[in-house]
Amino acid sequence: MKTESIKRTKFAVGHYLTEKPDDPLSFAELAKKFAPRLREVYFPWPGLSNARAKVYNKPDDEARIAADLKYCREHGMKLDILANATCYGDTAFTVEQRKQILSIIGKLDDMGLKPEIVTTTSPYIAKVFKLNFPDIEVRASVNMRLRNTLALEYLAPMYDSYYICRDVQRDLPTFRLMAKWCHDHGKKLCMLANSGCVRNCPWQVFHETLLSHKFTDAFPEMDNQNLNLVCNQIFTQKKTLADFLRCTWIRPEDVHVFEPELETIKLSTREAKFPHEIVEAYVSGSYDGNLTRLMDPYHGFGFRPNRVDNKSFPADWITSGIAGKCAENCTHCGKCNELLKTLLKNDVATDIQARDFSIAPLQYLAPKTKNLKGIRAVQGRGGK
Repeated sequence: MKTESIKRTKFAVGHYLTEKPDDPLSFAELAKKFAPRLREVYFPWPGLSNARAKVYNKPDDEARIAADLKYCREHGMKLDILANATCYGDTAFTVEQRKQILSIIGKLDDMGLKPEIVTTTSPYIAKVFKLNFPDIEVRASVNMRLRNTLALEYLAPMYDSYYICRDVQRDLPTFRLMAKWCHDHGKKLCMLANSGCVRNCPWQVFHETLLSHKFTDAFPEMDNQNLNLVCNQIFTQKKTLADFLRCTWIRPEDVHVFEPELETIKLSTREAKFPHEIVEAYVSGSYDGNLTRLMDPYHGFGFRPNRVDNKSFPADWITSGIAGKCAENCTHCGKCNELLKTLLKNDVATDIQARDFSIAPLQYLAPKTKNLKGIRAVQGRGGK
């Protein structure tokens, strides 16, 4: 019996390590299930700062990453190494940083894992790759917030492809204008599809800088000042839930509107709560469930006991003013609140079961704000 070949999609997934290698939700299991449908895997490498706070320092971390990357390569996926930290501190633009890059790529090459792509926020790192590895595609990180063709033009000498700024990607005229510029100038446009970050977030650079420098070190002082990231304030404390509709995510059902103009569609899975569920939804182009579960970061707790029913969105959602440019200068006209009434459905069963979520990962979003006892104890020992 002849079986129809599975068409490879344009999706890229982020590599992650679970505590136990045999975890059924591990990246290795995700790769086994979805690799034939995926184009790329983007990955951090131990010692090279990237846009997440997680540190790989266990003896077998490097070997586990390498094994997963080898599987992906053998199954047709391109490798994209991450050098996308917002801040590199005093190592930025130094001989030491250049030597580190050369050493890491040389090591990966010796392992048969030389990447096809590097995604970076650093024009210096981009230049290092251009001079030393001209066969590796240099991609501008989403954290560079490229929102117009002039920004693309400025980066053209050193970058081959670009992630469009999340804040403008739903604005179809802007998206198409940037896609056309890339096509006309031999460049490639990419998109992050499932970000849970709020749109036009003024905290973004601050947050990303914390992530570049071990975010958890900031918890005690943030806790002491009773200060939360803006997304946590909106969804968990103030519960202004309509802001979720003003975010930047693209539903699995709406990806087809953008896909013809894109080289790669990135799925955030490295610290997502439900990575397998995310990939399944986007690869299939359909999702019958709580839309907040597909986002990274996850804000579902703020909606409990309700869910955002993905199948209740109107057919013209992505082309409507709400999903498009409307949120650029929100006048709080009430459209989002009215739509939200049709999307929120009560969950009879608890949305998050103990078996598939731990409260601990919430610390990556923002610190606790109620118990200051531990902090005051530290201050009593000389802390400031």
